[in-house]
Amino acid sequence: MSIKDLMRGLRPDKDAIIKGSSAALVIVLCTAASIAVLHVVNNTSYAVFADSEPEQTEAAVESAAAPAESSVESAASDSQPSETIEASSASETSETSETSESETTEATTTETTISESEFYLAVYATASLNVRSGPGTNYDIVKQLNPGDQIDVIAITSNGWYKTYNGNYVSVEHTTDVAPTNTPTPTPRPTSTTTTARSTTRATTTTATATTASGEGISCRITFYGPQPNGDGTYSTSTATGTTCSQGRTCAADWSIFPAGSTIYIENDPLGGDGYYIVEDRGSAVKGHIIDIYVDDESAYDTTRRTVYAQ
Repeated sequence: MSIKDLMRGLRPDKDAIIKGSSAALVIVLCTAASIAVLHVVNNTSYAVFADSEPEQTEAAVESAAAPAESSVESAASDSQPSETIEASSASETSETSETSESETTEATTTETTISESEFYLAVYATASLNVRSGPGTNYDIVKQLNPGDQIDVIAITSNGWYKTYNGNYVSVEHTTDVAPTNTPTPTPRPTSTTTTARSTTRATTTTATATTASGEGISCRITFYGPQPNGDGTYSTSTATGTTCSQGRTCAADWSIFPAGSTIYIENDPLGGDGYYIVEDRGSAVKGHIIDIYVDDESAYDTTRRTVYAQ
């Protein structure tokens, strides 16, 4: 068999070619149809996903935004009390400042509007009474008076205080112009009708009789004096009768009324003692019905008035 015959045997016939072509065409068409179906399915899925993804994204954005907004609102809500507190604190500070300024202004106005008018009267302490350096309880206490102590008043202030003879002040409401009724009756010491003054080597013993009848009371101004300066920095405590001054015993008087060496009784003793004093001294300013009592510190006592009895 020749090659030509062999090639002729291998050449397909017309029917085989048609069948093969038909089969190939069917395969191609099926393949194309499958591709088309897959393409349609893919496009449909993409469309579905394309339509749903924005909604999901928007929902996710809204969901994410909501906590953020909630956090912002919460932060704003948390900040409001602080702002309110700060505003309240500022308001309170302002009110406090205004109140303080108002009180300061009022206090200044009160101090500058206090006036005094002359008013002369003898009053008495109704209780233990503070004597102050100014007309108000905010002033320093100079000393204290006992119930019944007499106070010589020279002026009255518009806020209810008496000004004393020495320039100090006492509250009006703790005083009365009615003299105490429980004043003890003076009891004379067991002495003779004449009283002999104490004497020293510098004084001659004399006998002095008071010109005022014994037992007769005289209203006298009571003043106070202390050690007298000698001019060289030292102080003298010697009396005109030659004795040495002693607080609670020595007093100066007008010798024409209460002679030197006489004993007197001062009602409601200003020094809180038994009320008995000896006239051992005198002075140029001690004239008339004045009793000048010796004290170690005269700044601690105010001028007053008492009834004095000659013994």
